Amino acid sequence: MNMTSLRRRLAVSVLAGALGLVAAGCGGSGGSSGSSASSGDPVKVNIFEIAQADIVTTVEAAFRKRVTSALAPRKVSFSVSNANGDPSLVQSIARNLSRSDSSLIAVIGTPAVIAMAQQDSRHPIIALAMGDPVGGKVADSLDRPGHNVTGTIDFIDPARLLDELAQVSPAPKRISTIYDPSNENSQVWVAALRKAIKARPGLSLREATIAGSADVQSAARSLVGRTDTMLIGPDAAVATGTAAVGAVAATNSIPLYLTSGVATTRGVLATLGPSYAELGSAAGDLAAKVVAGAKPETTPFGRPGRLIWEVNPETLTALHLTLPATAR
Repeated sequence: MNMTSLRRRLAVSVLAGALGLVAAGCGGSGGSSGSSASSGDPVKVNIFEIAQADIVTTVEAAFRKRVTSALAPRKVSFSVSNANGDPSLVQSIARNLSRSDSSLIAVIGTPAVIAMAQQDSRHPIIALAMGDPVGGKVADSLDRPGHNVTGTIDFIDPARLLDELAQVSPAPKRISTIYDPSNENSQVWVAALRKAIKARPGLSLREATIAGSADVQSAARSLVGRTDTMLIGPDAAVATGTAAVGAVAATNSIPLYLTSGVATTRGVLATLGPSYAELGSAAGDLAAKVVAGAKPETTPFGRPGRLIWEVNPETLTALHLTLPATAR
């Protein structure tokens, strides 16, 4: 897939419109059930969460706030369904939501977005911080989705992350990651990580896979002695077990970097990725446009515009590392 090139420096100029994260959608009457409501009708938004995690909370809160403000004074109601990382629940929730009378469905988590798109061609679907809509086969392209799914993506090329980590002293040599191979988002991210590491002599990659969030701690333990740096990508199942990974990292003095999550978690050295609050807000702008009549199939996905460091000073002190100037 042709991913949009992102600039390397911290805090780049964001893309035009909606905090730089979304391009304007095409106007006109929508082809989905939620876009035909009159300007005064209440708006019903169903939110479908793949699992409970800090990053889900951050994205969803920003989305709710922006949708509510963008559609004011219209009344907006929200209902939430959470699959708790259970694949069977993902499918049943998608079936139930496809029969709902909601104005649109907002979905957090790649497997949930894919399941929802497979079950429902009627409602507008807003993906919140999805990794790869094209690879997940819910969109034809990022600029012209072609179906009833649009939203925001959180993909930042791992090559950018490695460029930042190369400036850490001492620099990492044996990088490791944990992921769920059934997650399309994770597959794309790890494939890009492999490619980026292969292009950098002196770096190697160790991988540990999981079948669910219950496997996260054992996966982290399996990497001890085989890695000098852990880098965790945007995987919802792993995110639910961040505390377990952090505990292993802290006990074994391994620097742990997350592309999403909370830097203050014990054992985490830093988060290094997009602003998920901005991605949630941008998705809210897109949702408001769709409710107003924009067609999801012609409304471009929003891209992340910034790479942000959030550092845990306690972990930094314990590890005696020097971070690049961009991390301060």
